[in-house]
Amino acid sequence: MGKMDSVVHFRPVEMIFVDAEHLLGLAKDRGVSRAEFIAFAALEEIVERLTSVEAAWRAGEFRRLAKVARSLVGMSEQMGLQTVAIVAGMVASVAETNDHAALAALVARLVRVGEGSLDAFGDLAHLRS
Repeated sequence: MGKMDSVVHFRPVEMIFVDAEHLLGLAKDRGVSRAEFIAFAALEEIVERLTSVEAAWRAGEFRRLAKVARSLVGMSEQMGLQTVAIVAGMVASVAETNDHAALAALVARLVRVGEGSLDAFGDLAHLRS
C-alpha cells in the first residue's frame, strides 16, 4: 500500500478566554463564599446546557439546539466564559440555517471550548486556595 496506509489523527486545540474580572466583581459585590456558590451553581447549569446542545444535535432538533445555545450565551457571558459565549452564539445562528456540516463542526467546537473553559475556571478557583 505504501505511504497512504497510515491514519493521521487530528485534535484541534482551542484558545480559551476566561474573564476573571467577572468573577472578581461577583466576589466584591456578594462576598467570596456567596460568589463561589453562585459561580459553581452557574457552572453546573452551563454543563447541563452543553449536554442539552449535544443531545439536541444528535436528535436533529435544531430549533431546540438554537434556543439552548442562545441561553448559553447569556449565562457564559455572566460568568466571564467569553469563548463559550462566542461559539454558542455561532451555534445558535447556524442552527437556524440548513448547513448541517457547519453546525456539526460548531457543536464539536462548542464542546471543546466548553470543556477547556470549565478547566480554566477550575484553575482560577484553585489559584485562590
